[in-house]
Parts: sequence; structure tokens; C-alpha cells
Amino acid sequence: MRILGLDFGDRRIGVAISDPARRVALARDTIFVSGREDAIRQLGRIVSDEGVGRVVIGLPLNLDGSVGPRARKTQEFAEALRSRLGVEVDVFDERLTTRIAKRTLHQAGQKATKRDGRLDQISAVFILQGYLDRQRSLQQALPGE
Repeated sequence: MRILGLDFGDRRIGVAISDPARRVALARDTIFVSGREDAIRQLGRIVSDEGVGRVVIGLPLNLDGSVGPRARKTQEFAEALRSRLGVEVDVFDERLTTRIAKRTLHQAGQKATKRDGRLDQISAVFILQGYLDRQRSLQQALPGE
């Protein structure tokens, strides 16, 4: 079962996908959407085509860890995906992933423009890789499971 990672935005959603062993996050796409229903439809197609069993959405908490308006909107979208796509949906703290993604692109000699969606893809990769690493460390901490 693959896992899909999302950097959720109103107009663009960065998409990353795990390898089948769920060890590595790979950039997949940026989808450009015109609203919630369009986003759910496009993501449903990816979930079906790629054999995805779980979706992880970056949760943009405030720096102090509190839930602001953007995080609430993300939680609502996560609930809509959960009910419409029939897969497990988790949220994962994404604080500072956009900043890290910008720095990564800059170090690679690429411009980090929002319009082309590369920044969203890289942010989705960081979100998903963080989730995969966390899951792996939790499994290692629990002997016999």
C-alpha cells in the first residue's frame, strides 16, 4: 500500500507518493484546483490509479502549536477526503516545510516560484517523508510489532 502526501492549498495541492515499501517519499505532481470538489475528484483518481491506502496532509499549525484558521480548513478538507475517498487520512505537523522547501530549491539552483507548483511538490515530499520517518521510528520503538 502506498501513501500519498499532500501540501494542501486553495488553488494548488502539492502531491508526493511513497515507494511501495513506504520508506521514501517521491514528488509526484502539483494539482491545480478550482475548489474542494475538483480537488477531491483529482485526488480520488490518483488514489485509485496508484493503489493508495492512506493520505497524509500537512497541518499548518501556528509556530506556538495552536490551530489557526488555515489549520482548521485543512482539518475540514481531511475529513472530506476521509468520508469521500474511503481511505485513512492523517494530518501531520508541517510547520516550516515551505521554508525548508524554498531553501532546498535555492540550494539546487532553482527558483522557488509558487506559480509552477514545484514548491508545493517539494513541501509535500517533506511532509510525507517526515511522516514515513516518524512511523518507522515508532515501529522500532515498539518491540515485537
